Amino acid sequence: MTMRNCTLFYSFANYGLNKKGRRTGKATLIHSLRLKEQLELKQKYLNKSHELMRTKNEIDVEWDSSLSHANLIDTSDGIVPLDTFTQAQRQQLLLDVVEPPLLSTANTSDFGKIKSRAKYKLSDWIKKGSFCDAGIVFINEILASENVVNVHHSKYRFNLFDMKRKSQKTEQLVNYINAHNALIDKPKTLNFTNFQEILFKIPIVNGIGTDIVSGKEMMQTMKEFIVHFYPDYPIKLMLLHDDERLAHENTGAHVHAFISGQNALTGEYDLRIAQIKKVNEFLFKRDGMSATLFSETGRLNYEQAGDVAHHMQEMFYEFVNEHLFHPKDINAAFHTESIRKSEKRKQMRREAKLAKRDRAFNYQARLLENVNSLEIQLKSFDDKISERKQVLDDVESKIINVSESYDALTIKHDALEQQCIQQEERLSDIEIVVQQKQRRLSKKMLLEQEVDERLNVKVEKEKKLDTSILLKQQKHTELDSAIAEKQSILERLSVMTTKALYPVHKMLEHMNNRLILKGRAGAAEFMQHIIKAFSADLPAELRKTLIKITSNTGDTELENALTRKDSQINDSLDM
Repeated sequence: MTMRNCTLFYSFANYGLNKKGRRTGKATLIHSLRLKEQLELKQKYLNKSHELMRTKNEIDVEWDSSLSHANLIDTSDGIVPLDTFTQAQRQQLLLDVVEPPLLSTANTSDFGKIKSRAKYKLSDWIKKGSFCDAGIVFINEILASENVVNVHHSKYRFNLFDMKRKSQKTEQLVNYINAHNALIDKPKTLNFTNFQEILFKIPIVNGIGTDIVSGKEMMQTMKEFIVHFYPDYPIKLMLLHDDERLAHENTGAHVHAFISGQNALTGEYDLRIAQIKKVNEFLFKRDGMSATLFSETGRLNYEQAGDVAHHMQEMFYEFVNEHLFHPKDINAAFHTESIRKSEKRKQMRREAKLAKRDRAFNYQARLLENVNSLEIQLKSFDDKISERKQVLDDVESKIINVSESYDALTIKHDALEQQCIQQEERLSDIEIVVQQKQRRLSKKMLLEQEVDERLNVKVEKEKKLDTSILLKQQKHTELDSAIAEKQSILERLSVMTTKALYPVHKMLEHMNNRLILKGRAGAAEFMQHIIKAFSADLPAELRKTLIKITSNTGDTELENALTRKDSQINDSLDM
């Protein structure tokens, strides 16, 4: 079976132990954990000079709060909805990831300077022969130690040695030991990575929704990837967002994973070096002896750092294909060179560090695209309604003409029927006269003459009756045709009238949806649909009926809006 090709979005961001790293890390966690109370407060964001007052409306353009039930979080008890965590619990999760500062930048720098200065003086005294041999061995043991040194025991032993200016040398030894102990298990610099955020998303353009690859499958694959390649760096937090989409869509779900920058076995903050080593292993396994490997000291130039990030993406693509996509007949592949270098991709990379509400490609942009599409559809519907209205007017005109013709035919039919009755009465009178004349005929007339005359009279009567009957049959036939034609017209009129009332039906449906969503997101959109459909095309009595229906629902805002528009329509019609 042919594989379905798609692309992935895999990226990572490092947050340091310093103030900037903690500030930016906290900002991204506030967003990821949907900490609305903190988002609505004045937060320092990205740098000291950029402060944001986040309002509820600004938060709503980043995600759809009505879809919050779809967000997930990985816990020790498995993957559960993020909504099961209170805001207070989420705040604690944030603190667990960021953690309190181990040392301030100033304290770390001060202890480092004290330790270096004391070590330099002790080493210089050793070179100058200021200590005995036993004292030199003792000092070298302390300088070489990587563990905590007992300052009181060391000071006591040091004082047993014979030396000049003992108090000065003892002071430097104590300074070295105190600074050394203060820096044990502490990072050498606060620029080290405190934690790293990894993002995994299947771009919307691929059309692969959660019905094909579920959110839980994406989270499980991300977890397996991290455990496989970076087992010594614990996952501090992993979330899935599925609320940055339109309500009718099922694409756009993405995973945020936050892993510690500290090796759980050694205590070293060396995640970056570990990732470079994994990239080297990946390249050596793929390319063998011809592989171009990177320095594992962590010192890389800008181009090399970009290459490492690209190879990390390759590792992720291979892992996801093997463990998630290929079993579903999907294959993840990189964009072509032309697409990667397109202006749209460059713009997305430039905006990567901006708040989501400030990006051109975000949830708000998706909403605007959908609104524009709906407006185009509405314009098309309005055009079709205008066309249907014209057809309806033509039909109503024809119905009036047919109705008038029907009335005229009915009158004519009644007149003909009356004439037939009168003719029958005249025929009856004629029969009486003939009978009287026949009785007055002379009995002396020949029997043959009498018979002929009576036969002639009978024949004439039958002809007249036949003519009358034929006329009546023709009139009945014409009347039946007219009635059938009118019934057909009335049936077509009924269908067309139903279509004409469709806009009114849609207005009532929007009123019902607004009533259901009263006070929530989406109610305002239905109100705009209702007001737009409330036009001069509707009869005045129907507009009054719709306002009365709105009043009965208790929707004062919509009632006032419709009342104002009705007044405007009446004013324009009076002009």
